Amino acid sequence: MNLPLSKTSLRRQLRQARKSLHGYQRDRKQQRIQRFLAAMPQIRTARRIAAYMPFDGEPDLLPFMRRFERKIWLPMIRPDLHLDFRPAFTLTPNARLPINAHRNRFGILESQRLPILRSAHMDAILIPLVGFDRSGNRLGMGAGFYDRSLTGLRRPRPWLIGIAFDCQETGHLPADPWDVPLDYIVTNTGIIKTNHYSIRKFV
Repeated sequence: MNLPLSKTSLRRQLRQARKSLHGYQRDRKQQRIQRFLAAMPQIRTARRIAAYMPFDGEPDLLPFMRRFERKIWLPMIRPDLHLDFRPAFTLTPNARLPINAHRNRFGILESQRLPILRSAHMDAILIPLVGFDRSGNRLGMGAGFYDRSLTGLRRPRPWLIGIAFDCQETGHLPADPWDVPLDYIVTNTGIIKTNHYSIRKFV
Protein backbone atom coordinates (compact mmCIF):
# COMPACT_ATOMS: atom_id res chain seq x y z
CA MET A 1 0.00 0.00 0.00
CA ASN A 2 1.34 3.46 -0.92
CA LEU A 3 1.45 5.83 2.04
CA PRO A 4 0.36 9.45 1.41
CA LEU A 5 3.25 11.83 0.84
CA SER A 6 4.16 14.28 3.58
CA LYS A 7 3.68 17.98 2.83
CA THR A 8 7.44 18.33 2.50
CA SER A 9 7.74 15.52 -0.05
CA LEU A 10 4.66 16.66 -1.94
CA ARG A 11 5.94 20.23 -2.03
CA ARG A 12 9.27 19.05 -3.46
CA GLN A 13 7.55 16.94 -6.13
CA LEU A 14 5.09 19.63 -7.23
CA ARG A 15 7.71 22.39 -7.28
CA GLN A 16 9.75 20.24 -9.63
CA ALA A 17 6.71 19.68 -11.87
CA ARG A 18 6.09 23.42 -11.99
CA LYS A 19 9.71 24.27 -12.78
CA SER A 20 9.95 21.57 -15.47
CA LEU A 21 7.80 23.67 -17.84
CA HIS A 22 9.94 25.62 -20.30
CA GLY A 23 9.90 27.69 -23.45
CA TYR A 24 6.92 27.50 -25.80
CA GLN A 25 5.04 25.04 -23.55
CA ARG A 26 5.27 27.36 -20.54
CA ASP A 27 4.38 30.45 -22.59
CA ARG A 28 1.24 28.82 -24.02
CA LYS A 29 0.07 27.62 -20.63
CA GLN A 30 0.64 31.06 -19.08
CA GLN A 31 -1.29 32.73 -21.90
CA ARG A 32 -4.23 30.41 -21.29
CA ILE A 33 -4.17 31.13 -17.54
CA GLN A 34 -4.23 34.87 -18.25
CA ARG A 35 -7.08 34.53 -20.74
CA PHE A 36 -9.26 32.53 -18.32
CA LEU A 37 -8.44 34.92 -15.49
CA ALA A 38 -9.26 38.07 -17.48
CA ALA A 39 -12.70 36.64 -18.36
CA MET A 40 -13.79 36.15 -14.73
CA PRO A 41 -16.55 38.53 -13.53
CA GLN A 42 -14.77 38.70 -10.17
CA ILE A 43 -11.76 40.20 -11.96
CA ARG A 44 -13.58 42.45 -14.42
CA THR A 45 -15.66 44.12 -11.68
CA ALA A 46 -12.87 44.36 -9.08
CA ARG A 47 -11.49 47.76 -8.10
CA ARG A 48 -8.35 46.33 -6.49
CA ILE A 49 -6.69 43.08 -7.56
CA ALA A 50 -3.78 41.75 -5.52
CA ALA A 51 -1.40 39.95 -7.86
CA TYR A 52 2.21 38.75 -7.40
CA MET A 53 5.63 38.78 -9.04
CA PRO A 54 6.58 35.21 -10.07
CA PHE A 55 9.13 33.20 -8.09
CA ASP A 56 10.43 29.63 -8.27
CA GLY A 57 8.57 28.73 -11.46
CA GLU A 58 5.20 30.27 -10.59
CA PRO A 59 3.02 31.26 -13.57
CA ASP A 60 3.98 34.71 -14.88
CA LEU A 61 0.99 37.06 -15.07
CA LEU A 62 2.81 40.14 -16.34
CA PRO A 63 0.75 40.64 -19.58
CA PHE A 64 -2.47 40.27 -17.55
CA MET A 65 -1.15 42.73 -14.97
CA ARG A 66 -0.26 45.29 -17.63
CA ARG A 67 -3.79 45.00 -19.03
CA PHE A 68 -5.34 45.74 -15.61
CA GLU A 69 -2.46 47.90 -14.36
CA ARG A 70 -4.54 50.56 -12.62
CA LYS A 71 -6.25 47.87 -10.52
CA ILE A 72 -3.14 45.86 -9.63
CA TRP A 73 -1.62 45.83 -6.15
CA LEU A 74 1.46 43.84 -5.13
CA PRO A 75 2.32 42.18 -1.81
CA MET A 76 5.03 43.35 0.53
CA ILE A 77 6.26 41.29 3.48
CA ARG A 78 6.00 43.07 6.81
CA PRO A 79 8.53 42.45 9.61
CA ASP A 80 5.87 40.33 11.39
CA LEU A 81 5.66 38.13 8.22
CA HIS A 82 2.16 39.28 7.28
CA LEU A 83 1.44 40.72 3.84
CA ASP A 84 0.36 44.24 3.03
CA PHE A 85 -0.34 45.51 -0.48
CA ARG A 86 0.87 48.54 -2.44
CA PRO A 87 -0.14 49.84 -5.89
CA ALA A 88 1.92 48.13 -8.58
CA PHE A 89 5.06 49.80 -9.87
CA THR A 90 5.29 50.53 -13.60
CA LEU A 91 5.13 47.11 -15.23
CA THR A 92 7.71 46.65 -17.97
CA PRO A 93 8.15 43.60 -20.24
CA ASN A 94 11.55 42.76 -18.75
CA ALA A 95 13.06 42.37 -15.29
CA ARG A 96 14.73 45.79 -15.03
CA LEU A 97 14.30 47.34 -11.59
CA PRO A 98 11.65 50.10 -11.74
CA ILE A 99 12.34 53.35 -9.87
CA ASN A 100 9.49 52.74 -7.42
CA ALA A 101 10.44 49.15 -6.52
CA HIS A 102 13.02 47.15 -4.60
CA ARG A 103 13.90 43.49 -4.13
CA ASN A 104 12.98 41.87 -0.83
CA ARG A 105 15.00 39.27 1.07
CA PHE A 106 13.96 36.59 -1.44
CA GLY A 107 14.91 38.66 -4.48
CA ILE A 108 11.24 39.30 -5.39
CA LEU A 109 10.28 42.77 -6.62
CA GLU A 110 8.11 44.76 -4.20
CA SER A 111 6.45 48.09 -4.89
CA GLN A 112 7.36 51.14 -2.82
CA ARG A 113 4.36 53.18 -3.90
CA LEU A 114 1.74 54.46 -1.47
CA PRO A 115 -0.78 53.88 0.01
CA ILE A 116 -0.35 50.63 1.92
CA LEU A 117 -3.49 48.54 2.37
CA ARG A 118 -4.35 45.28 4.12
CA SER A 119 -5.84 42.14 2.58
CA ALA A 120 -9.37 43.14 3.57
CA HIS A 121 -9.23 46.13 1.20
CA MET A 122 -8.66 43.96 -1.88
CA ASP A 123 -11.58 42.76 -4.01
CA ALA A 124 -9.69 39.74 -5.38
CA ILE A 125 -6.39 38.20 -4.33
CA LEU A 126 -4.45 36.10 -6.85
CA ILE A 127 -2.46 33.55 -4.88
CA PRO A 128 0.45 31.54 -6.25
CA LEU A 129 0.64 27.98 -5.00
CA VAL A 130 2.71 24.83 -5.15
CA GLY A 131 -0.21 22.38 -5.17
CA PHE A 132 -4.01 22.37 -4.92
CA ASP A 133 -7.04 20.12 -4.76
CA ARG A 134 -10.62 20.74 -5.86
CA SER A 135 -11.79 21.38 -2.32
CA GLY A 136 -9.84 24.63 -2.41
CA ASN A 137 -6.95 23.42 -0.27
CA ARG A 138 -3.64 25.03 -1.21
CA LEU A 139 -0.06 23.93 -0.63
CA GLY A 140 2.25 26.93 -0.50
CA MET A 141 6.00 27.35 -0.24
CA GLY A 142 5.83 26.78 3.50
CA ALA A 143 6.41 30.29 4.85
CA GLY A 144 2.71 30.88 5.58
CA PHE A 145 2.59 34.52 4.43
CA TYR A 146 -0.83 34.23 2.80
CA ASP A 147 -2.46 32.04 5.43
CA ARG A 148 -1.19 34.37 8.16
CA SER A 149 -2.51 37.42 6.31
CA LEU A 150 -5.91 36.01 5.33
CA THR A 151 -6.91 34.33 8.58
CA GLY A 152 -9.76 36.11 10.33
CA LEU A 153 -10.94 38.22 7.38
CA ARG A 154 -14.52 39.34 7.89
CA ARG A 155 -17.19 38.88 5.27
CA PRO A 156 -17.55 39.96 2.62
CA ARG A 157 -13.91 39.07 2.17
CA PRO A 158 -11.90 39.24 -1.07
CA TRP A 159 -12.27 36.48 -3.65
CA LEU A 160 -9.32 34.13 -3.16
CA ILE A 161 -8.14 32.83 -6.53
CA GLY A 162 -5.30 30.33 -6.78
CA ILE A 163 -3.04 30.46 -9.84
CA ALA A 164 -1.33 27.26 -11.02
CA PHE A 165 -0.46 24.98 -13.90
CA ASP A 166 -2.65 21.89 -14.25
CA CYS A 167 0.31 19.66 -13.35
CA GLN A 168 0.11 21.05 -9.80
CA GLU A 169 -3.27 19.45 -9.05
CA THR A 170 -3.33 16.59 -6.58
CA GLY A 171 -6.15 14.36 -5.39
CA HIS A 172 -6.44 15.52 -1.81
CA LEU A 173 -4.24 17.82 0.24
CA PRO A 174 -3.99 17.53 4.01
CA ALA A 175 -5.37 20.75 5.51
CA ASP A 176 -4.21 22.30 8.77
CA PRO A 177 -6.60 24.35 10.95
CA TRP A 178 -4.89 27.60 9.94
CA ASP A 179 -5.09 26.95 6.18
CA VAL A 180 -7.39 29.35 4.33
CA PRO A 181 -9.27 27.63 1.44
CA LEU A 182 -9.55 29.11 -2.05
CA ASP A 183 -12.76 30.05 -3.87
CA TYR A 184 -11.36 29.39 -7.36
CA ILE A 185 -8.25 27.99 -8.99
CA VAL A 186 -7.31 29.18 -12.48
CA THR A 187 -5.08 26.86 -14.50
CA ASN A 188 -4.14 26.51 -18.15
CA THR A 189 -7.10 24.12 -18.62
CA GLY A 190 -9.81 26.30 -17.10
CA ILE A 191 -11.42 27.83 -14.04
CA ILE A 192 -12.12 25.51 -11.14
CA LYS A 193 -14.91 26.56 -8.77
CA THR A 194 -13.84 24.81 -5.60
CA ASN A 195 -16.06 22.95 -3.16
CA HIS A 196 -15.38 25.79 -0.73
CA TYR A 197 -17.10 28.26 -3.07
CA SER A 198 -20.47 26.57 -2.50
CA ILE A 199 -19.97 26.72 1.26
CA ARG A 200 -18.97 30.40 1.13
CA LYS A 201 -22.19 31.36 -0.69
CA PHE A 202 -24.36 30.31 2.23
CA VAL A 203 -22.20 31.33 5.19
